[in-house]
Amino acid sequence: MPIEFTVRKEIAASPERVFSALKDLDAASKWMPNLVGIEKLSPGKFGVGTKWRETRRMFGREAGEFFEVTGLEPNKSLELYVDGTQGSSKRGHYRFRYRLEPAGGKTALTMEAEIGGMGFLLELFGRLMLGSFKKAIVSDLEAMVGYLEGPKKA
Repeated sequence: MPIEFTVRKEIAASPERVFSALKDLDAASKWMPNLVGIEKLSPGKFGVGTKWRETRRMFGREAGEFFEVTGLEPNKSLELYVDGTQGSSKRGHYRFRYRLEPAGGKTALTMEAEIGGMGFLLELFGRLMLGSFKKAIVSDLEAMVGYLEGPKKA
């Protein structure tokens, strides 16, 4: 049974600007915590079918996963699939769905995550570690918010 969770953030930026940040693989190094690098695997413009390898430092070591864009509606939604069997984890799959909605001059960003195919014991362990995984996702989104909104004034 897949592990699912949802994170929602309000961002003081337009949906166009938020969407642009989500799909700008070159700019990810400016805001994404623990990012070691992104290797583009697909030529051409970002769209359905675009693939890349993302490497991060996690738990003191580098880990890489392969991402693919499986759905895209400009300025409204982005869907990503990660085939864990091709990356460092060597198992499972991950789906991330980002939905953007205008919210009174801001953007409400909702990210839905689904993790599955890990096997019974790893899914059980995953449920125990869900808080840590969700915290890492929230940290990524907060870093993107900081990048888009700029430094806060006191």
